[in-house]
Amino acid sequence: MMPQGRKKIAFSGKAKKQQMQNKNQRKTNIFLTGKNQEFNELERDIKKINKQPKDNAGKNKYALQFFEETKEELQKRREEARNVIEACDIEDQEVSDDYFPDYIDMPKRPTWDFAMNKEELDMREHKYFLEYLKKLETIRKISYFELNLETWRQLWRVIEMSDILLIIADIRYPVMMFPPYLYNYVTNDLGKDMILILNKVDLAPSALIVAWQEYFKNKYPKLHILVFTSFPTYNLKENINQEANVKIRRKGKLKMAAEGAQKIMETCKNIVGDQVDLSRWAKKIQEEMQSECDMNDLERNDNVVIEKKDTGYFEHEKYKNGVLTIGCVGTPNVGKSSLINALMGKKVVSVSRTPGHTKHFQTIFLTKNVCLCDCPGLVFPSTVPKEFQILMGSFPIAQVRDPYTTIKFLAERIDFPKLLKLQHPDNDDSWSALDICDGWAAKRGYRTAKAARLDTYRAANSLLRMALEGKICLYAYPPKWSIEQEIWENHSSIKVVKWIQARNQAEESFSDMSNSSSDAEEDDIAKASEDNSNSENDSSNESDETSKSEETYVASNKFEILTDDV
Repeated sequence: MMPQGRKKIAFSGKAKKQQMQNKNQRKTNIFLTGKNQEFNELERDIKKINKQPKDNAGKNKYALQFFEETKEELQKRREEARNVIEACDIEDQEVSDDYFPDYIDMPKRPTWDFAMNKEELDMREHKYFLEYLKKLETIRKISYFELNLETWRQLWRVIEMSDILLIIADIRYPVMMFPPYLYNYVTNDLGKDMILILNKVDLAPSALIVAWQEYFKNKYPKLHILVFTSFPTYNLKENINQEANVKIRRKGKLKMAAEGAQKIMETCKNIVGDQVDLSRWAKKIQEEMQSECDMNDLERNDNVVIEKKDTGYFEHEKYKNGVLTIGCVGTPNVGKSSLINALMGKKVVSVSRTPGHTKHFQTIFLTKNVCLCDCPGLVFPSTVPKEFQILMGSFPIAQVRDPYTTIKFLAERIDFPKLLKLQHPDNDDSWSALDICDGWAAKRGYRTAKAARLDTYRAANSLLRMALEGKICLYAYPPKWSIEQEIWENHSSIKVVKWIQARNQAEESFSDMSNSSSDAEEDDIAKASEDNSNSENDSSNESDETSKSEETYVASNKFEILTDDV
């Protein structure tokens, strides 16, 4: 008698693994929503950034995730990029914290108790986060923000384990990188101290830095505000050529940014008082400030430990074992890892201009009783224009589907034809974003491989990368800047800002900045761009080719004659 049923077939280990993964996914989805269809619809609208191949799927756990734009939205933006550019007045470039309205909040770890096991807590967090996303999905004006629960879990863990939280913001766009709901949660709900680090101050004029300091000081009374740069003048290969009026960040051998480190240490000392001994940290900074040699040549005996930890709930104990734990939080590309390297005086954390490069939080011991905790860059929910988010580095430039709208946004604030000495492709007086990209492609020799047409897309990406790296400087201005500019130019705090920047040149006048560049320095600038690109972990061939041949230009607002404050 023949056996009943179908004939047995071979079942490989690979097939078994896939079967178990599908089974676990079904169980998770059912718990989260009760309906698999709802979860799948949400998944289809999510774009995963920096997703790794399937054979290395573990890294996908930390991939950046955003809602994907529709074809209709992209088409509308492309049509707008064809319009003639209209100059934007300085008053229209003044911004405030209106980008974080009251109806937008950050996700917080849901309540739990010790009776829950790991699986129950995990499922509760998934369910809470999905409900949070559904609520935000109804807000039409919301910009790109992080949709990956694993990244939010790491933020929760860093906040929980930290005694003091550093939030780092780029001085060019600080108000767009500082979410007030995070400030309220940390200072009011948790009762912890928060320090705002206005980073990359070597890219901005001193008066603008002071103006932003005063803005945050008046707006957030519990906030400690400091300025910092990982590249003071002694961390650059040579000083800036004032006659050429060109801003170049040519990195030399890394030393501790001692001036900024001292301010951070003094602020932490005022917060902790005698509860933690910070004398070793102070001694380390003092030795570095007195040293005239490259610190890479000195023998180091620092206890540097980089660890990968779980993201489960951490029960905080203040200054546990006499150790001060300082958490570092901020958006991608804001310079968190560079700040830690500058505080250490050597590279201990990998750095890249690609958003999402830091995959998991890391703990680094600055001294035996001072621990720094580096959180992955996280894009907070807001209504910040997507063009600004791209320029801030929150979204990978190589994956921007429509770069021309952002070029138009830049060109409304910067006189590209004059700055880059572009020739209009049609010999016209009016410019659109596409005309600027075509002009830059012709100037740089960017052409397609087969038809040898102007490579407009590559030119647009090149301009966006230059803006991200600070070669083209766009600034956001605080409220009433156009009225109070003279006050900030003569403010007493400017001397402190220049000390942080470690300037060793003559005092600059904030009203004398030129928007020109030096053709004679083109070879040196191209070499500097190539050196900087070696540290970038971006697989895009377009990025590599661009960085090797790019000229470095420095721009400011076309309506405001500023000083070369670098």
